[in-house]
Amino acid sequence: MGLIATRALLLSGDDVRIEVNVAAGAWLDIVETTGTVAYEGNAPSSWTIDADVGDGAVLTWAGKPFVVSDEIDTHRGTHIRLHGTGKVLMQEKVVLGRAGQMGGDLTTSLDASDDTGPLQVEYLDLGRQARQLPGIFGSLRSMDTVTALGWTPEPSGTPDAGSTGPGETYFPLDRRGAVLRWMGIGRFRDELCDTTFADWREDAMRGYRHQRAARRLHHAAGPGLGEGGCAPAADTEASADRRGMPARRSAVPST
Repeated sequence: MGLIATRALLLSGDDVRIEVNVAAGAWLDIVETTGTVAYEGNAPSSWTIDADVGDGAVLTWAGKPFVVSDEIDTHRGTHIRLHGTGKVLMQEKVVLGRAGQMGGDLTTSLDASDDTGPLQVEYLDLGRQARQLPGIFGSLRSMDTVTALGWTPEPSGTPDAGSTGPGETYFPLDRRGAVLRWMGIGRFRDELCDTTFADWREDAMRGYRHQRAARRLHHAAGPGLGEGGCAPAADTEASADRRGMPARRSAVPST
């Protein structure tokens, strides 16, 4: 599926919410065709993703840069619920400031859980004052994060610290997950996370293909799951609350 912007967003006061429901046994690959700019304004804006992934399903989401303009207070939130052996792979790119800007106030949050309990819970305050504190962000302007949930993939190679940018960190989660994070001065200097996302996506799909082949064998003598032996397609909805305006993003099949 491709997310295509039909009008400008995020404008001051926008509250965009994207809901994704991946049925058990299905696979949904979401591709953003363009980045998103949080434009300056007096009213705060927000971008929220709410994903529910069924047993044996896979959700992969390759995000484009989320650019925070000067003079804006914006929040980017992600809520994920995994069921059974479901898997999620997401890449989220943040850029503070457009060309010649320092960037406004940004907070981000990730709340991911499975049938047992929390998998990853994170809240980052990247407001202008907070990111100047020692050990936070300093003069850096970009952050690229690849998050795998439902399994724990290994990093793609082992770059020397600081070799791809001022900072890169890989850490496995306590239960079924891993995170790779890169921080740097410019988004387009990052050559680590895009490669890792591609490798981890192939890893996730390899397991999915094995599961699908096993299901087809299991149901060979009985009713199938649907056309081609696949589960029902996933549902994606996007809505925006901007003074009664319609949704700014639409989901259409990718070619």
